[in-house]
Amino acid sequence: MVRLTKLDMRNNPLKIFPREVLKTARYLHTVYSENYKLCCQQNLPDHFEAGSCFAPVDEISSCDDLLRSDVYRVFLWLFCVLSITGNAGSFLFRQFLQKNSSALGFSVFVTNLNVSDFVMGVYLAILGVADETYRSIYLWHDLQWRDSTTCKVAGFLSFMSSEVSTLIICLITIDRFIVLRFPFSKFRFERWSASWACGLAWAVGFTLAAVPLLPSFSDWEFYGQNAICIPLPITRKLFRGRSYSIDIMIILNMVLFFIIAFGQICIYWSIRVNSMKGNMARKSNDVIIARRLATVVVSDFLCWFPVGMASILADLGFPVPSEASVAIAIFVLPLNSALNPFLYTFNFLLEKWNRVEEERNLKQLQLSLSYIDKSFNE
Repeated sequence: MVRLTKLDMRNNPLKIFPREVLKTARYLHTVYSENYKLCCQQNLPDHFEAGSCFAPVDEISSCDDLLRSDVYRVFLWLFCVLSITGNAGSFLFRQFLQKNSSALGFSVFVTNLNVSDFVMGVYLAILGVADETYRSIYLWHDLQWRDSTTCKVAGFLSFMSSEVSTLIICLITIDRFIVLRFPFSKFRFERWSASWACGLAWAVGFTLAAVPLLPSFSDWEFYGQNAICIPLPITRKLFRGRSYSIDIMIILNMVLFFIIAFGQICIYWSIRVNSMKGNMARKSNDVIIARRLATVVVSDFLCWFPVGMASILADLGFPVPSEASVAIAIFVLPLNSALNPFLYTFNFLLEKWNRVEEERNLKQLQLSLSYIDKSFNE
């Protein structure tokens, strides 16, 4: 080790090595490795030039921290707070202040959507706590964290939340299509049928997320393939279980979003037909809900479309910048869970406030006209 000048560790699946493994190599001037941790200054001689160690850079973590940038850290906690407080507030609002909703089935769907997005907030909180726990010492705890039960639970919650949210939005689209296309039909989602449908969505999401944790797939590097415990197939890096990730997170979600997009087109057409028939006044509440749904679908599409495109390009062998991978993992996916409660419940409160203002202005106008009429008669 003292006489070592050049070290080439490429094509070597090195994961575990002693601390300060190369510190004694005084004449070492060049290192090649496939593990970025070997190029951390904590493992190299004091005189070693950092630019002479060649290894792939980890997109998410650094030698010191689980999240390599303070920007990632700030946005993670921001989305965490928005997801937890927004969805908790929306859930409590529907449970205690909107019990007598006319759209009972729709209310059940939105309540379950709040719960699934709240679970995403819990995942972000776990990740944030882990980042604080391993601050400045992450290099020596990388494998310990990625192989831990906590990381697997966090990845499980994230995966389940994403799939359940997509399935419930699909159910909401079907519900709004039935209400607007067949306004006089008795076949529609009531509270009990919507509850059963949401229960099925949770069962499917739980099963899909639990499959990688089964003993039969114990050799998969699924939830532990990176520090944020999300099995996104957005890099060209091959890992055991990548095909399952592509099948579920890309192919299945694309099919669901095609169904949602088709339903949105049918909903738009139904609204247009009803308006031409003069039925809009009677169905104004359903139309408002349909428009609110459209904003949620658009936000979901904007969140998942980059994931799908990046994954397809990576699978075809095209280079995907590491910055794009981090942006999708840290900024895009959590944004969806943070926005949904505001697009549903708080948008509903805004519409209600606007209606109250319109009624108040109308009453003031009526009083003014009455006063003018009374003055004219006198």
